[in-house]
Amino acid sequence: MANIVVTGASRGLGLEFVKQLAKFSKSPQVFALCRDPQGAEKLQSFASGCQNVTIIKADMTDFDGYKEIVSNIQQHSNSGGINLLINNAGMMLKDTLTSVKHKSLIDTFELNTVAPLLFTKALLPLLKKADENALPLKVGKSVVLNISAHLGSVEENTNGGYLSYRLSKTALNMVTKSAAMELKASNIFVMALHPGWVKTDMGGESAPLTAEASVNNMLTVLSKADESHRGCLFTNKGRRIPW
Repeated sequence: MANIVVTGASRGLGLEFVKQLAKFSKSPQVFALCRDPQGAEKLQSFASGCQNVTIIKADMTDFDGYKEIVSNIQQHSNSGGINLLINNAGMMLKDTLTSVKHKSLIDTFELNTVAPLLFTKALLPLLKKADENALPLKVGKSVVLNISAHLGSVEENTNGGYLSYRLSKTALNMVTKSAAMELKASNIFVMALHPGWVKTDMGGESAPLTAEASVNNMLTVLSKADESHRGCLFTNKGRRIPW
């Protein structure tokens, strides 16, 4: 049985990842990480009807708490190995060069960039223990998927704005590339995906894409990923986004 970890699972894309992954034919064990499990009513409701979903309290900016989180995951996993880590937790502010504040930069970097990096590091022993045949993937015995954004592309930045968000996602793209290169020898595959403009609390009601469609598209891209995807950023439709 495969073991999957999703951060930021209480709502939006994270919750949708949990819902779709839990229904895979081989019924993987899905660990849904969120900061406030008691307040995550939609996640609790879904998990109550799924024996293969385990909710774990996890504040991704409490870096000292990672050891306990990993210990909890290992305790509840059937094999101890993690086949798929989805670093989804994130935040977005609509700041500009004239409105950006020091605290907004630091807070956004901690959640969007530092957390995926350090949590991947913390989970490495379990990623290395993964059963190579547990998930039907073409690359690696385990996979780290970072949810990034096209707003992190320097080349495609034609409007500015969203400054702290853009900076944090550009840095996350470098985390993705570096981790992909370093972990190749361990047969761990790392890539990043842009979910699109999605109708979530972050994306707003004007967004043209539902969370269900976005996640379905991203999982399709992931299922078809090959060596050309390693360390790169792709859209949910499979287009490679330039740095």
